[in-house]
Amino acid sequence: MEADGRARSRLAFVVIGSIAAAMLAAGIALGLRVSGNESVVLPGAVTYSEAVAGTWQRVNPLFAGANEVDADLSALVFSGLVRVAKDGKVIPDLAADLPEVSDGGATYTFRIRANARWHDGAPVTSRDVAFTVRLLQDPDFDDPAMAEGWNGVTVETPDVSTVVVRLRQPSAPFLARSATVGILPEHLLGGKGVQALESDPFNARPVGSGPYRLESLDAQAATLAANTSYHLGRPGIDRIVLRFYPDEPQAIRAFAAGETDGLYLRGPRTRAELDEVRGVGGKSVRVVTRPVLAMLYLNNSNSLFRDERVRQALSLAVDRKQLVDEVFQGVGKVTASPVVPGTWAYDADRDTSAPDLSRARILLQEAGWTPHPTTGILVRQGQEFRFTIRTDNAPERVALANAVARQLEPLGIRATVASTTFSVLRRDFLQERKYEAAVVFWDQGPDPDLYFGWHSSQLGAAGLNLANFEDAVVDELIARGRTSTDPEVRLDSYRQLQDVWQGIQPSLVLGATGAVVVHPNWLRDAEPGVLFTSASRFVDVHRWRR
Repeated sequence: MEADGRARSRLAFVVIGSIAAAMLAAGIALGLRVSGNESVVLPGAVTYSEAVAGTWQRVNPLFAGANEVDADLSALVFSGLVRVAKDGKVIPDLAADLPEVSDGGATYTFRIRANARWHDGAPVTSRDVAFTVRLLQDPDFDDPAMAEGWNGVTVETPDVSTVVVRLRQPSAPFLARSATVGILPEHLLGGKGVQALESDPFNARPVGSGPYRLESLDAQAATLAANTSYHLGRPGIDRIVLRFYPDEPQAIRAFAAGETDGLYLRGPRTRAELDEVRGVGGKSVRVVTRPVLAMLYLNNSNSLFRDERVRQALSLAVDRKQLVDEVFQGVGKVTASPVVPGTWAYDADRDTSAPDLSRARILLQEAGWTPHPTTGILVRQGQEFRFTIRTDNAPERVALANAVARQLEPLGIRATVASTTFSVLRRDFLQERKYEAAVVFWDQGPDPDLYFGWHSSQLGAAGLNLANFEDAVVDELIARGRTSTDPEVRLDSYRQLQDVWQGIQPSLVLGATGAVVVHPNWLRDAEPGVLFTSASRFVDVHRWRR
């Protein structure tokens, strides 16, 4: 499960005789530069093309949560007040600087850059922000994850460049989770509600303030031209083309055949497919971390898992590198930390993920578990150490659960795997906490706040504390990390949380999932960081160069 979460034109070339043919052979496309409402032929324009699985539906940041291709295009076309950097830190976007924080962290004051412009040349103003927030608060808006951060929020616009956001209570995660939403142009859409916008022609011909403007769009591809008036500086790549394919295998084949310069894969593929991708010459293949943690949830209310020594032993029995290599085909990150590797709050020195069966056996013995002399299965007070790992029918999660069960066998622990549909898993087992252990995926998102998954206030069927875990120290650290807007206080809170986690292991982080980003070797300054969403690979797209 990926919770809390809380996440599209044919390429047209202007060919001028043999000169254009020579440039195309060298990998340089002649293209159209769009400035204002005009297109100008620019010889030698640089084009980057990428193969992606899926297609567009609505190029609008309000609706991008349901479709990754929409999210990709929205990230290129639109801008938020702030954006999330490669390591998860919040940095200015439309805002000239990070906001002023007052009222103990409940009020944020943003000032919009003087040079921020819509693609039609109109200035971006505070009215645009207020208009966008009204849409997010519209009762007809049906993306609860996106709307949640704006519930009960008031927005004031004392002048055209100032936005004052008042929250119901202090919330440090607000910036990374909510203030990044793409802002819509009030001067073009004012007076329209969410229902009208759902089918508005704007979604196929959007006008944004981002680094690229949409030049053409159809079922095969989206072509975007650099916004030469972009407030963070003119992009170094003149045109970006996203080519759409029905699924990732077809995207891989198209990339391998030379149809595109680059490729994006959302997650693990077969070893043969990855070998095919790596076999294409002149490319840089990168495995990037996603904030989606593969979890073995342990129901702490179950007698098997109440003792933290048992939970520690299970963690020490798991070979996470083997899981990432064999189940995820290397497309993932070895970690035992609830804080995502590669983010500003993560500390590798506090991430102990190496297996240690000898230590695991000692801990189990201290907890009263000893091997049966005949079967070798651990027994305590007549009870064998047997349990069921629940998961959904997704092949990678079933494979992960089975791999964990095999790794526990040398300790004398017997785990069986039972899979079902995700809806049944959630309704009958997770929500009711009627399970012993479960393999699910948890989307931590762009902020390290652990409140929803691990704070004791989230116990019960209405909350997401799936492990039935309760600890006063953890509660205090989580509360401090999510309410303080002091970066050093937050950093200290999450580092202490990582220490506490290693000691008590509320559940097992089996690893972080990953994605594959492939770029041509000629593309510079494009190395991705943590992929908080698929669109995160474009966070610094204006800095890309040939």
